[in-house]
Amino acid sequence: MISVQLWSLRKEIFDLGWDPVIDTLAGAGFKHVEPFGISETAPLLLPALKRNEITTPTGHGEIVGDQLAATLDAAVGSGVELLMQPMFPAERWRDRDGVRRIAEDLNRAAEAARPYGMRIAFHNHDDEVRTMIDGRPALAALMDEVAPNVGVEFDPNWATIGGADVLELMSTLGDRIFAVHLKDGPLRGTNSDQLALGDGELGWDSFLDALDPALPRVIGLDMFAGDSLAAVLRSKRWLDERGA
Repeated sequence: MISVQLWSLRKEIFDLGWDPVIDTLAGAGFKHVEPFGISETAPLLLPALKRNEITTPTGHGEIVGDQLAATLDAAVGSGVELLMQPMFPAERWRDRDGVRRIAEDLNRAAEAARPYGMRIAFHNHDDEVRTMIDGRPALAALMDEVAPNVGVEFDPNWATIGGADVLELMSTLGDRIFAVHLKDGPLRGTNSDQLALGDGELGWDSFLDALDPALPRVIGLDMFAGDSLAAVLRSKRWLDERGA
């Protein structure tokens, strides 16, 4: 399943509106999208999705603290099956106690989502990979503390920025990878060096081979500098050419 993170297209959405962007994605063959800020954006997004028969199997929204209820309601109403916290600030990953508190937030959300058959995850960046807990990336240490229906929407580009051996980390995480964000970039880059799939140096052929084919594969150019819509469409063509 190939999808696209709509946060990647926030500038186009702001400039053009929801309908033209969703119509363009539908015309390019997208059948799924990943909303952002779902409790706020769902009412604006759903009419265009329904008209184009596009679904939202994954979604992003704040699931920490008092925002959980509204996010969960919107996710249920949108048909989301996997709900993600977009990120946790770097300072929360500094030590094991911080990691345990993150686990508490995720486990609380997972318990609330359980009656709806929904799983919970979060989208990793570089901090939770760069920070080590007892000799392991904090991201791996977190998996010791969370419920079975909690995982990660794994982002190999951000993991590369954090200094990880991506294939090794993927092996460590195993079935805790619930979805994957796809973007390219240089092997020694920063978060502002994102590229469309196939335009960079990351080992995406190897990454895709190592993934469960059933996992949602979400094009996520969250900090792309340039024409994001063109980069998303180019990424989709790259995946289609590989039968991904």
